[in-house]
Amino acid sequence: MKKYKVVIVGGASSYTPGIVRSIMNAYDRMPVDKLVLQDVDSEKLEMMGKYLEILFRDEKFPADAEWTTSREKAFKNADFVFTQIRTGGLEMREQDEKVSLAHGLVGQETCGPGGFAFAMRSIKPIIEITKDVVKYAPDAWIINYSNPLPILAEAIRREVPNSKSLFICDMPIVQQMAMAATLGYEEKELTFEYFGLNHFGWFTSIKNKEGEELLPKLKEIMLNGEGMKLIDFGHLDESWMKTFANIAKGVKAFPDYIPLTYMQYYYFPEAMVKKSNPNYTRANEVMDGRRKEVFDECKRVVEANSIKGYEHSLDAHGDFIVDQAIAIANDTNERFMVNVVNNGIFSNMDDDIIIETFGTISKDGAKVEKSIEIPKFYKSMMVNQNAYEKLTVDAALEGSYDKALKALTLNATVPSVEKAKEVLDALIEVNKGYFPELK
Repeated sequence: MKKYKVVIVGGASSYTPGIVRSIMNAYDRMPVDKLVLQDVDSEKLEMMGKYLEILFRDEKFPADAEWTTSREKAFKNADFVFTQIRTGGLEMREQDEKVSLAHGLVGQETCGPGGFAFAMRSIKPIIEITKDVVKYAPDAWIINYSNPLPILAEAIRREVPNSKSLFICDMPIVQQMAMAATLGYEEKELTFEYFGLNHFGWFTSIKNKEGEELLPKLKEIMLNGEGMKLIDFGHLDESWMKTFANIAKGVKAFPDYIPLTYMQYYYFPEAMVKKSNPNYTRANEVMDGRRKEVFDECKRVVEANSIKGYEHSLDAHGDFIVDQAIAIANDTNERFMVNVVNNGIFSNMDDDIIIETFGTISKDGAKVEKSIEIPKFYKSMMVNQNAYEKLTVDAALEGSYDKALKALTLNATVPSVEKAKEVLDALIEVNKGYFPELK
C-alpha cells in the first residue's frame, strides 16, 4: 500500500494538533509515513515539532516527524500540502477587528474590512507558497484552509492555474452537524444542498435517507424560538453559541432558505457592531482561550517528554481536511462542500467566479455535475460580494489604492465611500510591512 508524505504549512498553528490527530486516526485509510511541519515562526515551530515527535514516539505511530522553515525542504516529494497560514498572526487579526470597530464597522476575521485586511496580507504569500509547491512537488495536492478563502482562491485561479489546489472550509460541516442534531439525526444520515460563495451562502434542502424534505421542519423549529442543538465539535464557546442563535434571525428575515452563520454580518451589520466589545474581540478570545490552552499543553508535553495526560479535543477542522485528502488518495468520489470555478454550474452567473456548493472529490480533485439557477435576490447579493472579492485581488496584485477603495465601498458591511476611505487609510497605517504599497 502506498504511504504518503504530508506537509502542514503554518505548522506552528494551534490547529496543528487536531489535524495531526485526524491524520493518525485515519491511518488505515491513508497511511502517512512522513509528516512535516513548515512555518516562518521558528520558535513555535520547534515546540510544535518536538510535541509531534513525542506524540508519535509514545503512541508508536509509524511515521517520521520533521519540522523546518524551508519550503524547499518541506515540499520535496510531498503528496499533500495542507496550508493554514495567518500572515501577521492573531496579533494582526486583533488589529483588523479593533480598527474596524473603531470606525463603527463589523470587526470580524473574514467579513468586512477585517477580511479585506487579512486578504491583503495573505494574497502574495499564498501565491508564493503555491508556486513553490508546484516547483518542488508538482504532483502534490494542496488542500487550503487559509482565509479569506474565496479571495485567496481567486488569486490562485489567476496566478497559479496549474496548481492542484482545493480550497475548503469547515464552517458548513459544523453547521450541518448542528442542524442535524437539532432534527434528531447524525450529520452523515442527511443530504444537504447549498449554493453561494464561501462564507456567503444558504442551505436550500435537507433530506433524510427516505427522501423526506426536512428544511421546513428545521425552519419551524427556529421560527418558534426553540434554538439550535449544539454538540461539542470545537466551536462551543460563548461567541459561537450566539452565532448559531443568530441563524434564526436570518430565517425570520428571509425564510426561503437557512443562511450560513456568516450571513449575520451581512444581514445585520449594525447589530453585530453594537454587540461587539471594541476592547476585547474574537482575536483576544482565541489568544486567551484556544491558543493558550493548546500551546500550554504542548509545552507541558515537551517539558515532561511524555504525552501522558494530554487531552485531544474534538476538532471538525482536522477531520474535514483529512477526509478530503483521503477522497483524493483513494479516488472515492465522496460528496463534500467544494469551492470551484463556476463554469456554468450557477447557470445565470459569470463562469469565472469561485462558487461554493456540493460536489464530489476524487483523484482528479473537485467536480460538480449540476446546474442551478440562482434566484434574483440571492444572485444580486452574490454578484456584489464577488465583485468585492475580485477587486481586493486586483488591489493586492496591482498595488492599487483606487481598487482597494472600490472593493471596500462594495462590501455590504460598509455603508458609504466615506466610511470605506476612513477604514482603508486606518488599515494601511497599522499594516505597514504587510500590505503591498498602494498607489
